[in-house]
Amino acid sequence: MLRDLGELPRTVWPRAVVYGAVAAVLIGVPSDVIDTPIFGRPVETGWLDYVILVVTSAFIGLIFAIRPAAGNDAVTEAAVERQGTSTIWGGFVSFLAVGCPVCNQAVVALVGISGALSWWAPVQPVVGLAALALLVWTLRKRLRTYQAAACPLPTS
Repeated sequence: MLRDLGELPRTVWPRAVVYGAVAAVLIGVPSDVIDTPIFGRPVETGWLDYVILVVTSAFIGLIFAIRPAAGNDAVTEAAVERQGTSTIWGGFVSFLAVGCPVCNQAVVALVGISGALSWWAPVQPVVGLAALALLVWTLRKRLRTYQAAACPLPTS
C-alpha cells in the first residue's frame, strides 16, 4: 500500500491536506476535541482522542483526494461511490470514538450517564481502531480502483 501511495501524482497530496483538514474540523469541532465556544465538553479530552482525530482525518483526506479518471466504466463509478460511503461511515465512527461519552444521547439513553462513563468511555479506543480499520480498508479499495482506472484493460 505504501508503494501505491508513493506512485500517486503530486496533485493528490495538496488535495489530501485540504480534505483532511475539513474532516478534522467536521469531526473535531462538534466533538469539542478542537476547542471552540460553540460546543462544550464535560469530560476532559484525552491524548488518544487527538491521535484518533489526526490519523482518521488523514486517511479520510487521502481517500477523497484519490480520484480515478471519471467515465472509464460504470463499475469504477459505482466503486467510487461505495468507497465514498465507507469513508463517511469511517468518519462517523471516528466521531463516536473521540466524542464526549456523556454527550452521546444514544449511549446515555441506553445505559445512563454512569454507564456512559464506566462502559462507553473505555470502549471508545476500540471504536477508534474500528474506524481506522474501516478507513484503511477503504483506502486499499480506492487505490485498487485508481490503478484499474489508470491502466484499463483493452477492449476488443
